[in-house]
Amino acid sequence: MKTEEVKQAYECWKNAVINGDLESLDRICAENFAWTNDMGITNNKTENLYKIASDNLKYLSWMSEYITINMVGDIAILKAREILKLLVYRQSVNTVQDVTAIFINQDGKWLLAGGQEQAAV
Repeated sequence: MKTEEVKQAYECWKNAVINGDLESLDRICAENFAWTNDMGITNNKTENLYKIASDNLKYLSWMSEYITINMVGDIAILKAREILKLLVYRQSVNTVQDVTAIFINQDGKWLLAGGQEQAAV
């Protein structure tokens, strides 16, 4: 089922972010990738890879809840609540975010085109 493929692609992306796996992130993210954080700052693929490579952000834990996926042809919109424990510039940060991730199917492979995060209400 396609929704399971999208969930798997999301988990692969999360694991690559957690582990700082830049090669996998380069393959998983579409060339026109754009992500907007909860402060309204949008990073493209190159900026996002640089940010992860900088090692100023470390994920101590990342749990997903309430995952839903809506499919429209070769586009999938995944929504989830993310519970994160992070080290940001060596400072401990705990946060809960609502995330919307957009995947596109290119040549039978689900790529992350982008998304947005915002503080959970």
